[in-house]
Amino acid sequence: MESFSKVCLTCKKEYSNEVMVCPDDGSQLAPLAKDALVGTVFADKYEILSVLGSGGMSVIYKARHKYMERICAVKLLHPFLLSDSSMFQRFQYEAKAASNLSHPNIVTMHDFGITNEGKAYLVMDYLEGEDLSTVLERDVFLTEPQAREIFRQALAGLDHAHSKGVIHRDLKPSNLFLIPQTDGSVLVKLVDFGIAKITDSSNMGQNLTRTGEVFGSPLYMSPEQCAGKSLDARSDIYSIGCLMYEALSGRRPLVGESALETMHMHLKDVPLTLKQAAPKLELSPQLEESVMKCLSKRADDRCSSVAELYQEIYGEPLPKVPLAHTATGTDSQIVIPLPINSANSVTAASTKRADEITDRSGLYLTARDKERLLPVVVAFAVCGLLISSAIYWTVFVWPGPENDRGTLINRWSYTFWIARGEELAKQNRFDEAGSSFLKAEEVATKFGDNFGRKLNVLRARLKLANATNRPKETEQILRSMGQINRDRALADCELARQEITRIAALRQGAMAKNSQGDSRTFVYELALQMGTKIEAIIGVSRRLGSVQAFDDQEDLLTQASLLYSQLAGDDDPQLADLKTELAYSHWQQDEVSQVRPLLAEALAIKTKVNERSKSETSPIDEAESWLRLGQFDRDRSQFTQAERELETALKKLRKYNKLDKSNNNSVRAYKLLIESLNAMADYKGQVGKEAEAIALRQEVAALKKVKLDYHPDIE
Repeated sequence: MESFSKVCLTCKKEYSNEVMVCPDDGSQLAPLAKDALVGTVFADKYEILSVLGSGGMSVIYKARHKYMERICAVKLLHPFLLSDSSMFQRFQYEAKAASNLSHPNIVTMHDFGITNEGKAYLVMDYLEGEDLSTVLERDVFLTEPQAREIFRQALAGLDHAHSKGVIHRDLKPSNLFLIPQTDGSVLVKLVDFGIAKITDSSNMGQNLTRTGEVFGSPLYMSPEQCAGKSLDARSDIYSIGCLMYEALSGRRPLVGESALETMHMHLKDVPLTLKQAAPKLELSPQLEESVMKCLSKRADDRCSSVAELYQEIYGEPLPKVPLAHTATGTDSQIVIPLPINSANSVTAASTKRADEITDRSGLYLTARDKERLLPVVVAFAVCGLLISSAIYWTVFVWPGPENDRGTLINRWSYTFWIARGEELAKQNRFDEAGSSFLKAEEVATKFGDNFGRKLNVLRARLKLANATNRPKETEQILRSMGQINRDRALADCELARQEITRIAALRQGAMAKNSQGDSRTFVYELALQMGTKIEAIIGVSRRLGSVQAFDDQEDLLTQASLLYSQLAGDDDPQLADLKTELAYSHWQQDEVSQVRPLLAEALAIKTKVNERSKSETSPIDEAESWLRLGQFDRDRSQFTQAERELETALKKLRKYNKLDKSNNNSVRAYKLLIESLNAMADYKGQVGKEAEAIALRQEVAALKKVKLDYHPDIE
């Protein structure tokens, strides 16, 4: 094997140490550092011959399969990137995207793996030739016949990728590889699917190509790609338009002083027409119109598919079979001969006589062969039937988990329609989007809890109605959302009641067995069970209050308070929380006679807890109870009691006048201090002590100069 030590910076070919300049283009050769893998056997079967190229993510080697003697290209992820799981996933994703494709105009992927040393690699066709970027660097631009042939093949490969749900997302001249053929023509192959997007429900695809991420080469990126939006085939059509523009005119359509400026230009600026960019260009009007249409800012203004673009440029449908090379003449640097008439070839082959086939014996089965194969065929048929039945049952019959009933076909259908509606809305196809959302809503009513999914659809419909200025529809959707929220709160309330009833029944059973043994330990266990549910019960209570289901809210809190006091005693802080919530329920219903006793009970519990346990949060809890009681008495004009209660709250909270944003208790106390000062200022104003009220408000203003970061878990 020849050892190379120099490389041509123009054509990238490597030469031995004795060669001084490149024999092909006369460029000066640069020293090439020896790669440690060259000359070794990689992954036990690939003999590494030379380095073909290197990028920020990987190195590509020319290699020979040790056993098959086939020359191939081995792409190896840089070792320092293996610790980055997202880079390894993207490398693996390239293998997946390319392995789904099989077309003469797309590079073929042969293998993917990880060595025992932890080196990730993929193996693909070894291509001999040069990429379009190198051609344009040398020749500046192509003639129209040359460009038409290159892009005819590129469009064929791209259409195949799109038909398999793969969007390339990084089309640029260096990713179109031109391979000279023995007849003087060129074969075009699309390469580098490293950031391709597979448009299916694959979790990997979703994780690696989320909306909001921007990948690609800024010079050739579509406006939606620059904006980080979701992409479809029309994004690749924009990029192929940039390629055709550059290949025909020798100029890129939009170039800024930086990558960000170029991306901004793709979003906002309109490029010069091809005639304006290259006045001496001889170009057919139809091709120029097609190229400029590809560069439309709005995806809807471009061709909807590669096949449609092919029809516009070439005046005929894109062939369903792989394209052969067609002629442009011998005066071009890229020579492309006349195509082979595949139809005539098929006809000629089909007219062969039977006696021209030298051996037909292997095509037929004897009676004995059939007898031997019968059990195998039956076994395969039975297995196929069982597998088909299992798949049918899983998809169409299995009702799903207990807490979220629904068949897989329902779930898939719901996901499809809501995703389709969102995509259509992004494309401003509002009527179609509305129809998709209605279908999603119809499916959502057939499974699950009939709340969450239907509410998601209504939110999407509300956004669409607002965007299209439909006030009546907006009003109707809001009413429906309100009803769903009410139904959901009532359903949650019923579940909470069932849990309270279950624990109460267990307590009752334990008490009944008391004569047979000590049930005290079991009651403690029930108290722990109930204690873990208090926060959830309070959350359900607040949702009931928000939909004005006060009777249900009051009943739920009363049941929970009674049971918890029986299990945990009358001095538990969570019992105080339940009584405070029950007081608020009565307060909202203006049942004021029941509010103060409950607030006073909650205060007494928290005071007792604070005396018993000097934990960090107890003084704050107690201060909050004093504040709530003082606010209630102030609003009822019980000024003597209110003043004492508010003063007590302030006294306990003033020591928290230094805010520590990293401490949730400090943030909570600081917020309560401001609320207490405002409550006292309001009280002072009501009793005619305006000067004291002003002083308190000034204190509040001084405290509010510090920005508060409230946390939901400390409310």
